[in-house]
Amino acid sequence: MKSRAFAAYATAFIATIMSACSNSDEYMPAGQWEATEDLYVYTTNDHPLKIAFVIEKGEICAVSKKPVIRKDLGYLQVSCAKGSGWEITGKFKKLSK
Repeated sequence: MKSRAFAAYATAFIATIMSACSNSDEYMPAGQWEATEDLYVYTTNDHPLKIAFVIEKGEICAVSKKPVIRKDLGYLQVSCAKGSGWEITGKFKKLSK
């Protein structure tokens, strides 16, 4: 009896964790965001950091809603006219939903 209750609890726990982790749309670039200052965009979301390009102040990009956490930094995925990559400061102003 106890093993069935434990199995049901474990299944519910795993299902909850899986559903919380499955919303990948929050990590994809979306919307229109204006850079509030010049920003470095990196080729990957982990060390070593290699600059792919610079977003200039006023440039419009799509930015992910949530950061991907790696070590001590949160990386936002960005997509701009110059390319795509990862940014760590989040210094953008939202222009659209």
